[in-house]
Amino acid sequence: MKKHQDLIFKNLNIPLSSIPHHNDVEGIDRFFAEGFPVHLAIHKISAIDKNEEQYTKPHAHEDEDEINILIPEEGSELVYEIQLGDELHVVEGAKSVWMPAGLKHASNVISGSGYFIAIRMKKDTVKQEELADLSEAASNTVSP
Repeated sequence: MKKHQDLIFKNLNIPLSSIPHHNDVEGIDRFFAEGFPVHLAIHKISAIDKNEEQYTKPHAHEDEDEINILIPEEGSELVYEIQLGDELHVVEGAKSVWMPAGLKHASNVISGSGYFIAIRMKKDTVKQEELADLSEAASNTVSP
């Protein structure tokens, strides 16, 4: 066995319904890296025309921060409805969403195809001050 072979994890195709607050929905395959040091779930979204099913119910992770990453396939828009607290946001295209521990949230695909990645890590892995600095820097960035 190679020295770092144990750092490579297989992504298993596991149903959405295997985790609390989630139901299975047609057009989404969920891959999970079991044994990975952080919660890592990769959702392959296959050409959803218009999904109206709320397959993720609002919930919070008290001890974990969460990152959601949306990556549309080339030539496709990927549109999600993201709930953060009591606010609903329609998020389109390649985006990343930060959800601090304790924030009620839900993420549901509306349409498109691509990948949705959910990463959960121990609370305060990224300090709130660092996040505020990143947010301020991003708002000062001018797009070409």
